[in-house]
Amino acid sequence: MNFDFSAEQIMVQDSVRSYLADAWSMARLRRLIEDDGDGFDAALWDGLAALGLPAILVPEALGGLGLGFVDLALVLEECGRALVPGPLVETMIATDAIVRFGTEAQRLALLPGIAAGRLRVVPAIVESGDAPLATPLAGGWSLSGHRMLVPWAAQADKLLVAVRFAADAAAGLVIVDPQQAGVSLRAETLFDPTARAFDVSFDRVVFGAAEVLGGGPSAAAVERIGDAGAVAAAAQMCGIAARMLDLAVAYACQRVQFGRPIGAFQAIKHRCADMLVQLESGRTAAYFATWALASAAPEAVRAVSMAKAYCGDASRFICNETIQIHGGVGFAWELDLHLYLRRAKTLEYSYGDATAHRERLLGAVLAGREAA
Repeated sequence: MNFDFSAEQIMVQDSVRSYLADAWSMARLRRLIEDDGDGFDAALWDGLAALGLPAILVPEALGGLGLGFVDLALVLEECGRALVPGPLVETMIATDAIVRFGTEAQRLALLPGIAAGRLRVVPAIVESGDAPLATPLAGGWSLSGHRMLVPWAAQADKLLVAVRFAADAAAGLVIVDPQQAGVSLRAETLFDPTARAFDVSFDRVVFGAAEVLGGGPSAAAVERIGDAGAVAAAAQMCGIAARMLDLAVAYACQRVQFGRPIGAFQAIKHRCADMLVQLESGRTAAYFATWALASAAPEAVRAVSMAKAYCGDASRFICNETIQIHGGVGFAWELDLHLYLRRAKTLEYSYGDATAHRERLLGAVLAGREAA
């Protein structure tokens, strides 16, 4: 049985890496930081949209490429490797939920725009002290509450908000326009200066059944978007770790000490070997979780949590070791290493940290034993 990616999937990865190498650079990313603006590069978004990345999960009948979540894995890795800013990954996560759970009308209204790069949709699912609650109104609901750390909300055309419906405490996803009356955004300060996130408040925001993904509450949709986000974060962390390992090896080959490149010393070789083992193990976990989620395998919940927890630990370890190999200069602002570390740390705590996923994994294992 062949577990490798297909030639077409590798070709897509190569195309994305080649495009980012030509059209994107750390210098441009640093200019976004120094401008202290919204952090969004419209030219990069347009280029990635022209390459077809937002269209990957959209069915062909609606203007997309009709591919699956497994086809997305290598693209997500390249997004991490290049520290791509903007709501591209979040839009892909939201697209997966819309394709799987949206009504026909919702799919027709949203997916063609997403595929063409005209529509950006981001999930708003991180809990705060005042989670959004939908109370019944005549012909619809009124939504009040907060969602915190909503990525790129100011650049989004739509938000997919996880809410509770007061009538029966059921969970669901609601499509909300961030410009709608009653919605307000407050910028959050992040550890990663290349990313943006917002606290989003909802004050009696009125919506109807047409805005509820799938037409009604669905806990499965909420769980799915959380799992898709966790897998996407794991894949991006693999890309970051791979880039950091490349930088560590390159520096070890050029930095001379005692008349020899430091990479010739056994201590440095061992560190690089340990980093490679962590990277490949993380990739294996992330790829398997991607497949399990795409095929709705029975072990999908466990695979997702294993990948998110392991890749978080592995990316942190590899980033720290790369900085150590660089020595004192590794902490300098002028080097790009800290930008990769900051993105990795932000992703490590996105969609559940390692502790949360290990607890979830333990619960799934114990539940499986009880069922048996």
